[in-house]
Amino acid sequence: MIKSWLFIALGSIIIAVSTGIFLVPGNIINGGLSGIAIILKATWNIPVDLTVGVLSVFLFGIGLLVLGWKFSINTLIATIVYPISLTIVMRLVPYNPIGFDLNNDVHLLLAGIFGGALLGLGVAITFLFGGSTGGVDVLYFIMKKYFDVKQSITAFLIDAIIILSGMFAIGIISGMYGIISSFISAMVIEMVFIGLSSSFLATIISTKWEEINKFIQEDMERGSTIIPVKGGYIGTPYQMIQVAFDRKELAKLKEVVALIDPKAFAIFTNVKSINGYGFEPFPLSLKRHPTRRKKDHDGPKVST
Repeated sequence: MIKSWLFIALGSIIIAVSTGIFLVPGNIINGGLSGIAIILKATWNIPVDLTVGVLSVFLFGIGLLVLGWKFSINTLIATIVYPISLTIVMRLVPYNPIGFDLNNDVHLLLAGIFGGALLGLGVAITFLFGGSTGGVDVLYFIMKKYFDVKQSITAFLIDAIIILSGMFAIGIISGMYGIISSFISAMVIEMVFIGLSSSFLATIISTKWEEINKFIQEDMERGSTIIPVKGGYIGTPYQMIQVAFDRKELAKLKEVVALIDPKAFAIFTNVKSINGYGFEPFPLSLKRHPTRRKKDHDGPKVST
């Protein structure tokens, strides 16, 4: 657990570095809290770190009230570490320490690319260790809870609104750099966090299978299958749990299994795809060819 907290904090620090050193000096609106803060800095000269800190605490409070403490505890570290780290970067590190020429389009493009890549890396590290970056993530989960809208769709819409607002407030070119930076962030998250597939299948054998299954059903809100099995050596009977889930739930499930039954036997497999309720829909079937009939040499007509 301590290791997870440390890596979540590391991810939050990386996000702060990308924001304070690359995105803010170039007025590059990547979306999220940093995008909102850059817009407010350009329009009303409100300090970026102040906006990020206030909005982080505000959205954390909304998440605590609407989504409960179990969700909010995953965002607590990022809510504390990210604003503090951003304040340290922006107050103690010289402004534009890389020395970008803010009137040079190539320099601004480089700032957007490297800032987006670092931001994506920080987010991916946070997700890998079961955390959340907080901030506008809270809005994604609220939309999911009350309107059953996919988080990816909500994230796209919110970031699009922020970037478009930045185009009006700062300039179209700045917004276009933000789109490129956001795309780079998404690519890095895809490579580091999601990999080839975000779908996992767990097979868990435990004498405390009922407690583990209760967590899967009530906290993860995933369906599971209970299969009676027996050991191959002396034939001891067991119950085996099989559950499909998303990569972001992997760290938490491992942690809970270890807490409930340290002697459990579990296999976690990254699978190519999972189709059905709660996952990707089945691909559309190919149109069937019209039934053709042919005559067998000695028999009746048959369908093929």
